[in-house]
Amino acid sequence: MKIILLLLPYLALSTIHPEGNLDFVKYCKYFNYPVEEHVIQTEDGYLLTYFRVQAKGTKMVSGKKVVLLQHGLLDSSDTFIINDEDKAPAFLIANKGYDVWLGNNRGNKHGRAHVKKNPFFWAFWDFTLEDFAIYDLPAGFKYIVNKTGQKIQYIGHSQGTAQMHIHLSLFKQSIVRDNLIQFIGMGPVAWVTTKYSPLVRLLDTNFLEVLATFGLHEFMPGDTFLTSEVGRVVCGILENLCGDLIGSFVSADPVLDNYDRYDVLAGHSPAGTSVKNLKHWQQFTRTGEFKRYDYGEKENLKRYGTKKAPHYDLSNIDVKIFYIAGYDDLLAAPKDVNHLFSALVNAPNKELKFYDAGHCSFMWGRQLPYLEDLWAHLE
Repeated sequence: MKIILLLLPYLALSTIHPEGNLDFVKYCKYFNYPVEEHVIQTEDGYLLTYFRVQAKGTKMVSGKKVVLLQHGLLDSSDTFIINDEDKAPAFLIANKGYDVWLGNNRGNKHGRAHVKKNPFFWAFWDFTLEDFAIYDLPAGFKYIVNKTGQKIQYIGHSQGTAQMHIHLSLFKQSIVRDNLIQFIGMGPVAWVTTKYSPLVRLLDTNFLEVLATFGLHEFMPGDTFLTSEVGRVVCGILENLCGDLIGSFVSADPVLDNYDRYDVLAGHSPAGTSVKNLKHWQQFTRTGEFKRYDYGEKENLKRYGTKKAPHYDLSNIDVKIFYIAGYDDLLAAPKDVNHLFSALVNAPNKELKFYDAGHCSFMWGRQLPYLEDLWAHLE
């Protein structure tokens, strides 16, 4: 409170958006969008909160075509609504007449529950993005299909693309495959061989080993200083400083991204994940390979039947794909995206387009240059 009082003289010169501290449901209602909250249980007992949104000023109805939005690393469903209303992807897609569902992975702020495990203990956090692919995605697909009777057009961002790549590489038959109309990937990720992203450079240090030394299993939970009321005020006043701080983890870009909304962003992101998940990403960045979690030779033999962790076989991916990539993306760098695209040797209908965008510009950009192409691809 004292900090806020000290900052009061500067508030008149800043923009503090009143919706910045609203939770997902209240945020949607603030802008007059019909919204539902659904708790989905995975096969291994995690409880994930999904949200459903339809067109502004309407009532929730059945029969609409379904689009599922899936967030990236350290993020949540909130990322698709927090830009200006006329630039927030979830609202834009809903207003085009689609039934928009927004997923959340285990371990973020909307996925910190389990039927038995407690998030205060390590066992809860014993997962990586492969678990998102094996358990979380199928649970979401099964629930949405049963609820709506519709097949799904899937739009993933960053890690949301990686977990779909993993699922499709591991399973030639699944409820996901049976009900997937097309896969649209924003800032698509598999191989991470460049060191441009601040997050990649951080993972290239001994940072995670230090966290393990202190017995920490959760990273950047959704109740940090940045997401507090004080943090929002600071981000409203010091937009560039706050943007650079958040950007150091998520590769935001002050030129391309809407820093005027960073007090809202600070109220909703980061949303957290497990340290083990970050270790899996660390393995990607250190080896330059896209492969399963490396437990060491002995444990690898038990789990995979080989001493080395197997590579994900992207030749198994044979679905319709449209990649939306950024020339200025530091995490899903053009070199790596082109490598990924060339690895899709059995995808019968694939397309890749680059835009003036950074890694998070697809949700938070001042402009969304890919929109016309997105409308052309959505069925």
